[in-house]
Amino acid sequence: MATETLILLAAITTGVITAALQNLKWLRVAQRVHYLPREVARVERLWFDRRPLGALWWGLAAIFALLSVQGTAWLDMPALAWAAVAAPLFILPTPWKLPFRGVTSPLAWTPRAVRAYTGILLAQVLVGALTVYLLGPAGVLIPILFTANLADLALGFLWYLERNLSMKFVHQAQKRLAKVKPTVVAITGSYGKTSTKGYVAHIVGGAQSTMASPASFNNLMGLSRTINEHLVAGTSVFVAEMGMNAEGRIRELTNWFPPDIAAITVIGEAHMERLGSQEAIFRAKAEITEKAPIVVLPVDQKELRALADKCERQGKHVVRVSAQGKKADVIVDPDLGTVTYGPGATPVPLDMPPFGHAVNVAVALGIAWQLEVPADQALSRLAHLPVAAHRAEVATHEEGVAIIDDTYNSNPLGAKHAVESAARLAKERKSPLVVVTPGMVELGPVQRERNSQLAQSVVKAGGTLVIVGRTNRKAMLKGAGGKADVFDTRGEAVTHALQIAGEQGVILYENDLPDHYP
Repeated sequence: MATETLILLAAITTGVITAALQNLKWLRVAQRVHYLPREVARVERLWFDRRPLGALWWGLAAIFALLSVQGTAWLDMPALAWAAVAAPLFILPTPWKLPFRGVTSPLAWTPRAVRAYTGILLAQVLVGALTVYLLGPAGVLIPILFTANLADLALGFLWYLERNLSMKFVHQAQKRLAKVKPTVVAITGSYGKTSTKGYVAHIVGGAQSTMASPASFNNLMGLSRTINEHLVAGTSVFVAEMGMNAEGRIRELTNWFPPDIAAITVIGEAHMERLGSQEAIFRAKAEITEKAPIVVLPVDQKELRALADKCERQGKHVVRVSAQGKKADVIVDPDLGTVTYGPGATPVPLDMPPFGHAVNVAVALGIAWQLEVPADQALSRLAHLPVAAHRAEVATHEEGVAIIDDTYNSNPLGAKHAVESAARLAKERKSPLVVVTPGMVELGPVQRERNSQLAQSVVKAGGTLVIVGRTNRKAMLKGAGGKADVFDTRGEAVTHALQIAGEQGVILYENDLPDHYP
């Protein structure tokens, strides 16, 4: 009996130590995925798939647990019962190579992180108490084996608590918005919303006092913080980027902060993994038009063309824009190099930025036209459109190599455009092109195909493809026909790219994944 008690206490001790350490990994992952339920287990599955050695260690721990159950049941085999003490230690290296301390973004011990860590540990204790009661010392391992799933469970329960805690900031933002009374411009889209937001602030800012939400502060707390900290008296126009990860999210944002003007840039495949289909993505994005009396929509895409007609039937004022020369109120035609600003206006020459997206410019001009920014002021500011941080930023390295930082671009359309633009620049410089990329994520069923196509486009452009990490390695190697250089870390890839590019080469850094991806 004394031996059994000793084994149980030892198993509980190693289990608690392992859980306390292992939870640091999963808490950091939870923080990187914005504490969204179900995301932690998804990341674990990705690591097991890309680094099977982690799954092997997980399996060995499970085997030890089973052996310890047998050892406990057969009193003449106490050695097997001690396996319950060693089993938790096999979990520490899993997933294999997932670091305890982040390289790109270390764990930040915010109050929310403390609550999340406590919630995960509490879930483990409750499950562990039940499994120890049923299985003996081996039960200690169950909550450790399924930490990622328990983390998601805890985050799901904590989601409602966090919402209630944040409501005071949301109400404060509502009051401030009502006091300042700016025209609220809300922008969403699968791609390009951050760039378009910057374009609107730049174009409209020359005529009216304008403030835009910083970076990607596009959820409820991000917008509330923006309003509370940055919206000042006298602001005429507030440009708000609105993002989503599920249907209903944008509707909630517009309920709290109703837009006077709503705009959509494009409907694409971003968030396909979470929403399941492009139709669901369209529905989620279209929510931004529900509260707005004025909408600005590109008519080049059939879904948005139909949405424009629907909004008009509902009595909304619709501003149609086009980036393909179609009939619209505002037309940006990159092929002809012209822009038409307003219905019936005369097309005038337009000098498009080499790495700009015409549809983003068209949407921004549509908003500016609705805000009655004079044509001469609006069009004169197109020559100096701002570049959003890490979105097609072009710089020249001290050694002469051209660096294109497109690391915040993670969509197929944007990646294709970036490769084409980088290839043109390399051709102009008569120099080699190198594309460094880990590929694109969160594309669900089309992720493999889109990454394969990205690799094909690099090879077709005559560039050297440098693949970082394992997340999309197989798909890109297949698309490149095996003609790619592969590295586990971005640092190694950057050093290699600089060597290949030489003094006059062009290096495109296309997308970047945080270190909670393999």
